[in-house]
Amino acid sequence: MLPQQQTARIQHHRSSAMTDLRNRFTHIFFDADDTLWENESFFREAEAQFARLLSDWSGPEGLQQLLWQKQEENIPVFGYGSKTYLIGMTDAAMELCGGNLPLEIYTGIKKIIRDLTYHEFRIIEGVEETLKALCGRFELVVATKGDVTEQMAKYRKSGLSQYFHHIEVMENKTEENYLELASKHNLKPEQMLMVGNSVKSDIAPVINIGGYAINTPHEIVWTHEMMDMPESDRITIVKRIDDIPKLLL
Repeated sequence: MLPQQQTARIQHHRSSAMTDLRNRFTHIFFDADDTLWENESFFREAEAQFARLLSDWSGPEGLQQLLWQKQEENIPVFGYGSKTYLIGMTDAAMELCGGNLPLEIYTGIKKIIRDLTYHEFRIIEGVEETLKALCGRFELVVATKGDVTEQMAKYRKSGLSQYFHHIEVMENKTEENYLELASKHNLKPEQMLMVGNSVKSDIAPVINIGGYAINTPHEIVWTHEMMDMPESDRITIVKRIDDIPKLLL
């Protein structure tokens, strides 16, 4: 585990008191990746494969830093998802190989991304029990970001659609995006409750517009999503997602 990951893990497990949540909400919005199903661990395995593929050109730590740099450059242009990862890996490999990318490296990168796209699908423990308990009492909505095609494919593959009213694949998860989401559902910002693992995407922007959030920590945090937990009595941190029903019912 990298030092940054360990730091984020400690921050995510800080305790936080919060106002009683019962009878406050009609809707609950759920993040998807690493909240409902596993995601980041598969990207870390893809990074390890990429490091092995480029081992003759760079050590694993330097390669990972270069890959993260390329990802940060590409996200504003190409968005989130495995396609952007493909571009980032290709950009990093091109730089390391001096602009002349060997065919075996390119085909190796494509295989890594193909394996990433079709990885084993794993629902996080406690998710289905939580949704079963909540779906009759609240309108549940998946609020995720990324490539629409990829996220919709995951949603259908998950088998969880029976519990949700629908899914929103957001362009990003900024304060503006959450205000638009609230308006779309005829909610005031203070009527929003967001559940998710990412402080940067699922917690901080919702708190900043006056909403409420429940943080469900995940042991692996994407570098792009790392930030300190805001101080707010509108945040609750749970150890497991199936702790949520007792907070709301």
